[in-house]
Amino acid sequence: ALPSAAAFFSLVLLICALSADAFAASARNSPAAAVTGARQQWHSFLGRSIRTTAALKAVENSITVTSTPPSWDDLSAALHAADTVDSPKKPLVTLYRDTNGWCPFCERIWLVLRAKGIPYDEQLISLQNKPEWYKALVPSTLVPAVLFHGEEGKNERRIVWESSDILAALDEEFPDTPQMEFDTPEYKAAVQMNEDLGAAGFGFVYAGRNDTLTEEDKLDRRNKFIAELDRLNAALEAQQTGDGGLFRLGKDFTAVDALMMPTLERWRYQLPLTTDIDILEGRPALKTWFSAMDSFEPYANRVAGDEYSWTATNSMFLRYFGGGEDKPEVAAAIKRADDAAESLSSLFAENAVKEEVGKPYSTEAAAKLVTNHEAVIKDCTRDDPKSQQNVGRASNSDAADTMLRYVASLLLSDDDTVLHAKEALLLDVENKESAKDAATAARTVASRLCVPRDMSAPAASILRAALAIVADRLEE
Repeated sequence: ALPSAAAFFSLVLLICALSADAFAASARNSPAAAVTGARQQWHSFLGRSIRTTAALKAVENSITVTSTPPSWDDLSAALHAADTVDSPKKPLVTLYRDTNGWCPFCERIWLVLRAKGIPYDEQLISLQNKPEWYKALVPSTLVPAVLFHGEEGKNERRIVWESSDILAALDEEFPDTPQMEFDTPEYKAAVQMNEDLGAAGFGFVYAGRNDTLTEEDKLDRRNKFIAELDRLNAALEAQQTGDGGLFRLGKDFTAVDALMMPTLERWRYQLPLTTDIDILEGRPALKTWFSAMDSFEPYANRVAGDEYSWTATNSMFLRYFGGGEDKPEVAAAIKRADDAAESLSSLFAENAVKEEVGKPYSTEAAAKLVTNHEAVIKDCTRDDPKSQQNVGRASNSDAADTMLRYVASLLLSDDDTVLHAKEALLLDVENKESAKDAATAARTVASRLCVPRDMSAPAASILRAALAIVADRLEE
């Protein structure tokens, strides 16, 4: 029998726990300490958001890019000067989620919170080292969990765990926000179809771990998975040609879309490399659904992963759950993933998104970089990397520090970040060896940056481009 979708998601949670390394946010003994620790770690770049994107604006006449970059204190001061408008609304709930941003259950809730427009606080929980206070707060000790703050002045705070229960509670507690779940045959059928697809996909993708399966068994699982993909495409096609709505159940985003996205997002980028299956090929309705999701701001501007991140982490997933690197097909898939990631990294400079007025994405990237610069420098120069060992590291921390301050100044200047990275006066370096080391550090940081773990996809796109361009210029 094929494993359930729940089993598939449990396996992904295990991957989240195993993959935690020096990037992981620290888990302390209290909620406040946990947030403080998370802020100091590069893994999440910022344990919880210092400010919302809406509250960010460009720094006017604060940072001028020169060959001698500002100090981190000056960059921090400029960053705080930018945070002067649109103070975030008071959070109504607190979301507890994994540090990696990979937990599919957490992604569902994160996306629904944003789709409903509910102001929320966020605390990241290390799955490898869960703090004692979290174990005491959440009986299951699992993520996600949501703390409902209740009305001000009243002792109505309550904690809800299990993603299905959280979804129901969010609709119940906030009836004036868009409804996510529905008690209709169409909704229930769509949820069941997603469960069927998840089970078939899990059975096929991880068939290589089962040495008792024959080639005929594996082919049967592949065919069942493809049949479920085709069934989804047919359902979407019927929906899209009906009322013209591009989401799963029509013109409005619902919880079904949130249930679907975590798995489909991974498959879109990873399966072409691991199984030679492109889930979008020959499925135009599914492609249209992805286009709708990619244009849906609550998803696209923070929750979404990106092609590079899912490609770069693919080899790690394969090493853990591919069935063993001693198998030729697994070793070949790992090499394809690493080669594809390297190819995508060569396009960082030309694939940057267009910055919006006020440079919100650049400022978001600067906030994460400035706040966590010590951990970033340590990671890009360490001689014993815990993951992505195929990515080279620099050896000169001073050169890395200078380079990162320079890039931060580009992000916080009034000018277009990517264009300025190409044209501004380049930072001073002591010698060719220092220039080489600074360039290596820039490429390492760009390659190590993971979405949505560290920041939004648009912010990462601009930061990676700036780092790649500066590295190119330093190597000239």
